[in-house]
Amino acid sequence: MNGPARISLEFFPPRTEELTAMLTASLKRLLPYRPLYCTVSYGAGGTTRVGTARWVQRIRRDYGIDCAPHLTHVSHTREEVREIVGDYVAQGVRRMIALRGDIPADGVPEEARERGYSSTVELIADLKAAGIREVMVGAHPEHGGGEPAGLQQHVEFVKRKLDAGATLAITQFFLDNDRYYRLRDAFVAAGIEQFLAPGIMPLHNYKQVFSFAGKTHVGVPSALRARFESAADDPDTVREIAEGFSLDQVRNLAANGVERFHIYTMNRAPLTAAICEALGLSAPGTQS
Repeated sequence: MNGPARISLEFFPPRTEELTAMLTASLKRLLPYRPLYCTVSYGAGGTTRVGTARWVQRIRRDYGIDCAPHLTHVSHTREEVREIVGDYVAQGVRRMIALRGDIPADGVPEEARERGYSSTVELIADLKAAGIREVMVGAHPEHGGGEPAGLQQHVEFVKRKLDAGATLAITQFFLDNDRYYRLRDAFVAAGIEQFLAPGIMPLHNYKQVFSFAGKTHVGVPSALRARFESAADDPDTVREIAEGFSLDQVRNLAANGVERFHIYTMNRAPLTAAICEALGLSAPGTQS
């Protein structure tokens, strides 16, 4: 990598006063690292629709940083999505992250099944037609259990999204860099020229991250799990392990040609700031 990395930072809409204060403090701490843009996630089934829109507007207005909302389509009709997108476009939003979204526990609403999008490819076409210039989409380094056939099928679908007008693929978080490199190689073999930005999950809370990994089919290296479990009763050692792993992970990626990073901040600043510093970024007026 030549020079500092380029980053984007992801946040989620807070639901309590305490979480709002944490997000506000994190924005103040992290935005001086000058991310290309921020993103705000969208709860399953649109459960944070209002909060997502509010924080996208607030970050763009109050902090002068471009902000891209996530949008999942699985629980919406096309008409609902077009209304949501129209509101964003009217506010000046020109970047979005287009995702299918998780299937709700009680299933997809009948209206959405009948009048919704059959895939994210169709959603991307609508976003581009509405005036969204940059559409980001997801990619999963461990799709299909990492087997070649499953990975190839996944790459073909991501390519369809990119061919439909998406401009960047962002990966699900991973804890084994070899999984990212394998996906990147598959992108190159498929003739994909767009960036594949690794999604980085700082290990602020390793138990929470490992639990999430289990739900999203992300492999946890046995040696890493063993290190945390052996130090579980020593918070200082746990913090050292978490920071050491996260910084080594991004340094290794940068040393192997990665220039774009998407950081899932979980609305927490300290370890995310350390990652930014490890990538050669600096935040004028703040202390590491």
